[in-house]
Amino acid sequence: MKSQLKLQGIGVAGLLVGVALLAGCKHKEEAANKISADTTLSIHVVTTVVEPRSFEDWGSYSADLRGIEDVVLTAPQAGSGRVNQITDVGANVTKGQALCDIDSDRYHALLMQAQSAVDLAQGELDRTKNNIDKGFVGKATLDKAQLDFQNARVALLQAQRADADSRCEAPFAGLLVSRFVEHFQNAMPGTPTVRVANVANLEAVVSIPESEAFDYRNGQKAEFELLQATGGTFYGRIHELDHAVEAHNRTLMARIQLANTGKSLSPGMIGRVRILRKGYDKAIVVSSQAVLRLQDGTAIMLVANGLAHKVDVVLGPAKGDSVVVLSGVSAGDRVITVGAFQVSEGTKVEF
Repeated sequence: MKSQLKLQGIGVAGLLVGVALLAGCKHKEEAANKISADTTLSIHVVTTVVEPRSFEDWGSYSADLRGIEDVVLTAPQAGSGRVNQITDVGANVTKGQALCDIDSDRYHALLMQAQSAVDLAQGELDRTKNNIDKGFVGKATLDKAQLDFQNARVALLQAQRADADSRCEAPFAGLLVSRFVEHFQNAMPGTPTVRVANVANLEAVVSIPESEAFDYRNGQKAEFELLQATGGTFYGRIHELDHAVEAHNRTLMARIQLANTGKSLSPGMIGRVRILRKGYDKAIVVSSQAVLRLQDGTAIMLVANGLAHKVDVVLGPAKGDSVVVLSGVSAGDRVITVGAFQVSEGTKVEF
């Protein structure tokens, strides 16, 4: 009887173990099915449908303002002199106006002396020609008289330049924007004295990197804004573009002509210039967040039939958070703008 009960106990225990094993297998199967079901869940993303639109590609550079007519005058090269008078900064000047006095009486006397020397040489040359015609002197005398006359003319031109420099003679009408010498100072030869600029029309001077030089040409539209103040936007165009690249920094110089409306701009001010490189009428533009920058290039994730698809793209110019796609995306494509890094080729998505 005890043996029979023992065998019955073992049978019941075995039955319980079997039931437990079956339950465990069923649980594992349900878990596996659940995992399989999870892998087919959709990933939520944000998308947008691409529609062609206009786009402008602008280059931005720092710029310095100067007058289109802008010159720094210097003291006479003939020698040093005392500054007896100097015009105040900010004065409006007319063409030919004297803006300083650097021993101008002395240089004017030298000018008169040079003029007398030319008159004397001219008279001697005329007499020599007359004597040759009469046969009184030989041709060698005429050669010397002509050389003396030319030397006197050269001295006169130098005296005229020194006389103008001693008075800081304005070469054009404009504004005295700065000065470099003071009253009673002894100005050395060639010392800068005053700067005169025509402020009605200014130019913004910018340096363009060599790599971008081919994007620009004369006549392109430009905008200028001051850095140190909110003075608004001034509009202009490239009116001069250098054809040679600076050797030391590999840049190209461009000059943007600006109309100084209201005379609110002054030479020496600093700002930024934006130059319109190219305009697109129907560009494919996407958010920069949609672009995947990978080791082997750039790509964008599209959505078609509820699945994500990766396409390689070639990018063009960018502006703010927008970038032009030159190839790889067409009008009407649905682009993933948020969540592109969470999906891969063939991932099921919802939006």
